[in-house]
Amino acid sequence: MSFQFPWQYDFAPFYTIQPNLATREKQLEAWCRIVIDFCQYNKIYSIDLDEIAKSELFNNTKLNRRLDTIGIRTVFDYLEQQKHVEWKDKTKRRCNIYWRRPEEWGQLIHEWASSCGLLNSIVTLYDLTQGEDTVDESFHGLDIDVLVKAIEYLESQKKAVFIEINVALDLPLGSTFIRNRDFIEEGDTVVIYLNHTALNVVVVQRGQTVNMRYGALRHEFLIGKRYGTQISATAGYVYALRPNPSLWTKTLNRRTQILYTPTLLPSFFCWMPNLGLLFSGTGSGSLTHAIAVAVAPNGHAYTHDIDESRVRIVEKELKDHGLSLCTTAVQQDVCEDGFFVKNACDGVFLDLPAPWKAVVHAKKAISRVRGGRIVGFSPCIEQVQQFCEELETHGFIQIQTIEIVPRKLKVIGIATETLAEISSKTSADDADTAPANGNEFPAGKKTKKRKVMCLAADSKEQRSECIAFPQQQPTHTGYLTSATLLSSELALLE
Repeated sequence: MSFQFPWQYDFAPFYTIQPNLATREKQLEAWCRIVIDFCQYNKIYSIDLDEIAKSELFNNTKLNRRLDTIGIRTVFDYLEQQKHVEWKDKTKRRCNIYWRRPEEWGQLIHEWASSCGLLNSIVTLYDLTQGEDTVDESFHGLDIDVLVKAIEYLESQKKAVFIEINVALDLPLGSTFIRNRDFIEEGDTVVIYLNHTALNVVVVQRGQTVNMRYGALRHEFLIGKRYGTQISATAGYVYALRPNPSLWTKTLNRRTQILYTPTLLPSFFCWMPNLGLLFSGTGSGSLTHAIAVAVAPNGHAYTHDIDESRVRIVEKELKDHGLSLCTTAVQQDVCEDGFFVKNACDGVFLDLPAPWKAVVHAKKAISRVRGGRIVGFSPCIEQVQQFCEELETHGFIQIQTIEIVPRKLKVIGIATETLAEISSKTSADDADTAPANGNEFPAGKKTKKRKVMCLAADSKEQRSECIAFPQQQPTHTGYLTSATLLSSELALLE
C-alpha cells in the first residue's frame, strides 16, 4: 500500500507558489503537512533536496505538474521556521526532517524504558534502534543522528546519561570494518576474494546472488560462515574476507585517482585511537576509511571535498561500513573557507592541487594546546617548493620531504651446490673426455664443453616460495611533505 496524498496533491494551482500572502500561508501549511506525513509514512529521517525533488512527493505524473526548485526551497524554509528541519550543511542541500522532534522521540524512548522496567539500566544505541525488544516501537530503525539528539534531550532533563564505552561493539549493524565478529551475518559487508587482482564486495542479503568468474554464489551460503572460509561457487571456490581499508582500496569505485597503501605507509602520522584528524580531498574515500579505522572508536576524522556528489557517496559508504560515528564528511573548499573545525585536531592531511593555500587554515584547525602534524601529497616538485615555503612562513618546523619511487621486487629461488661437489663433478668429466692414448684431440675436431648444472644438494629440500601480493604494487610517483606545529606553550618557550 502506497502513501495516500490529500486532495491538494491533485489540484493543479497547488504546484505554483501563490502571490497572495494569506493564500500562500495556507498553501505552505498544506505542503508542510504533506512533507511530514510522507516522510513519516516512509520513515525518512534525512533529506537531500536534489533527490527529493525527483520523487513523487513534488511530481504529480497524473497532472504532469511539479513544484519547481524555488517552490521546494520555499517549502523547506517554512519547515525550518516550524522547526521541522535542521540543515546539515552550509549550502542547505541536506537536512534532518523531524516529523517527530528530538524531544518527542526522547519522551517515547523514556516511556518505553519505563514500561519495560529498564530505568537505571544500561541500553546501547544499537539496542534502541535494531534490538529485538524494540521491533514494534516507532523508534525502531531511527536515524542515529536523531537518536543522539533525543538522548541528549533526555540528558538535559536528567532522565538519561551518555556513557562512553571504549569498545567498537556499540556501533550500527554492518560495522564489520572495526567489529571483531568471527561469523558472517545478514547485512554485513563481505569481500569475495577470487585472486589478488579480482575481488568483489557484497552486502549479504537473503535471496541475492553474486555472479563472478567462478560462477554464481548465493548469499545464503555466506551467512553463518567464518570470515576467511573457503566457499564453493558453481564453477570454483572463493574466500569470504572481512573488509578492511587495504581491501577496500582494491575494490572501491574509483571516482578520482587514489592514494595507495605504499604511499600511505610513510605518511608521518602517529595514527592511534582518540585522535582528531582532518583530511581534504575526499575523492574516492580510500584514505578516509584508513583514517577512520585508525582513530576509532573515540577519535574523529573530518574529510572535506568541493564536489558534493563525492561527499554524499563517501558519507553513505562510511555509514554502511559502521564508521559514521567517528567520521564527518563535509562539502567545503578548504583553500577558501577553511576547515570544519577550529583549534581541535591533531593532524591535517592535504591531497590538493594547491596545498599551500590551505596552510593558514590548517594552522587554525590544529589544537593550540597539543600542537599537531601536517602532511601533504604532491605529484610535482614545484608544488612541494611552494608548500614548504608557506609552511615555514606560518611557523611549522621539522619540514621534511621524501620522494615516493615505485620499485619492482621479485623473489627468486636459486639452487646451489658446495665447492666439493663442483670439484668432484669436474674431475669425473675430465676423466670421461680425456683421449685413451694420451694424445691431444685430433685437429679440426671440436672438444666437448661441459655443461655445469646448478642443482640443489638435496632435491627433497626444494620448495617454492610464495608471496601474498603481486610483485609490483600500484602506487604513484610523488612527494610526501610533513611538518610539525608546536603547541602554543612550547612555542613561547622557544
